[in-house]
Amino acid sequence: MDLSLLSVWEDIKSFLAGNLQLVILVAGAVLAVAAIIIIAACVTAIKRRRAADGRDTAAREGAACDREELPAEEQPGGAEEGSVPVACDASAPDADVQPAVAEAQPDIPQETDVPAAEEPARQEYPVQGKVMFIKPRPGMFIRYRYNRSFAAKLIQSEDKVKRWYSELKRELLSYKKVAARVSWRHESFRYGRPTAAKFVIRGKTLCLCLALDPAAYAESKYIVSDMSRYSKFAATPLLYRIKNERRCRYAKELIAKLFEGAEAAVPPEEDFSAIPYEDTQSLVGKGLIRIVSYEEVSVAEGAAEEEYEDDDDFGGEDFDDDDEDELEEVSAADAGALMADDRAKLRVQQGEAFSDKAKSAVVNIDTLGQFFEEGERVTLDEVKRRVPFIAKNVTYIKVLARGTLNKPLIVVADDFSLEAVKMIVLTGGRAIKNRRKN
Repeated sequence: MDLSLLSVWEDIKSFLAGNLQLVILVAGAVLAVAAIIIIAACVTAIKRRRAADGRDTAAREGAACDREELPAEEQPGGAEEGSVPVACDASAPDADVQPAVAEAQPDIPQETDVPAAEEPARQEYPVQGKVMFIKPRPGMFIRYRYNRSFAAKLIQSEDKVKRWYSELKRELLSYKKVAARVSWRHESFRYGRPTAAKFVIRGKTLCLCLALDPAAYAESKYIVSDMSRYSKFAATPLLYRIKNERRCRYAKELIAKLFEGAEAAVPPEEDFSAIPYEDTQSLVGKGLIRIVSYEEVSVAEGAAEEEYEDDDDFGGEDFDDDDEDELEEVSAADAGALMADDRAKLRVQQGEAFSDKAKSAVVNIDTLGQFFEEGERVTLDEVKRRVPFIAKNVTYIKVLARGTLNKPLIVVADDFSLEAVKMIVLTGGRAIKNRRKN
């Protein structure tokens, strides 16, 4: 028996020695086939795991819900904002987006099992992959909370906002080494490596954030906000709201201060305002607007079919800035109807100096407009120097409303009438009241 095994072993050795190359090729082929089988099994397992994770995520986010897919033309209210496609997109909110041209492919939402009695009939239509539409029950409507990208906000902005954006973007790009980059929430401008400026849109207002110290402009004609409390604006803490032609002009002055000493370049000729308007449904389909949440509301409750907006950069906090539209000119007769008294009281800022009532006088707001230029700071000393009928020994002055005011002024006084405050604020100025001595 042992001799037999030994003989077989010798034969095998002899065969291997004589056919070594063939044996190596066969062994290699076997190993390659085994490797391919193992890799295919791993890929299949990974795909299954990702699919399971996607279903879990969809369930947590409420993406798998009672929905009905309908083409846009069959939506209740046509192209109205009350019923739009829901793109179940869980991607990061700061991913780069190119305005008006970015085409997103929404993830296909996974649907959970819902009892037939609670689930409406559904019909599926492919819309840029698979976009879910929600059909409200009779007597109900769907209220959405949106997260709009900067590109979407710009697309849906008024023409004047687009024009200001175009002018200021050309101004920023008129310096060498300045490059623009659009992300989900802003458009930033780098000067070399550091970020020098950012555009954001808050509500319907275009805002310019610059790498300037807000404290240096706290009491200037530029009504700025300090955004340093937000980490994303630590490099560009000065925020300036562009609300009219005057502010657009002032914004260009701030840009010039920012790039003082920088080498100028040839300004681009491109008209960045040539951005056609698109409705919300279209922008959701392109991935430029995301659905944060939604709720079904009864029309009988009288609730408006309003939109909510998620803006995490600011934590839902309003800017420390005015909300009124600035006017080129306002009269004392109109000021009362344009601003509430409570709002006017809140707009009076506290000054640092103390009042001295030893000798009082009054001055009307139209007089200040006559003797002071746009954006100038009005103080008691300057009033006594410029206004001929104010006595030189006056120590306390009150500003009253009269006539019209057609320029922004920074007025520092001991007291104001509410109508005078309104006239100052509505033309883009500031009312600063001195402190009273205890």
